Amino acid sequence: MIDLETVNANVSRVPFFRFLNIEVCSLDSLHADAEMTFADRHIGNPVMEYYHGGIIASFMEATAAIAVHPEFADVPAKPINLTVDYLRPAQKGPLYTRANVTRKGKRIASVSVISWQTSQEKPVAEGLYHFLMV
Repeated sequence: MIDLETVNANVSRVPFFRFLNIEVCSLDSLHADAEMTFADRHIGNPVMEYYHGGIIASFMEATAAIAVHPEFADVPAKPINLTVDYLRPAQKGPLYTRANVTRKGKRIASVSVISWQTSQEKPVAEGLYHFLMV
């Protein structure tokens, strides 16, 4: 298995992942946990200072891609379909995500993802992502 230092070095080489401010916190063959540090560029609602939904979905997708293919060097896994349910607003502050690989075949991988701020029992979003394994 690839170590966290190598994964985070690969993450830092992807410009969009740098834009998101993400760091992989734990990783095994079926899971990836990550944290995204808040930045003003992540705001979707400037009055309430809530995260933009696209930023949340992108963070979840990045974590799912890493869970499916942690050995990536420059190009992460290729998403082919995604569904995201937004459950509550994500406020200014750190955001956490856990990706669980539910199926990984020769051609397609499915990953369920949950994102939260203060408690994993109070998610801000959950989603299902499918990736093409090439």
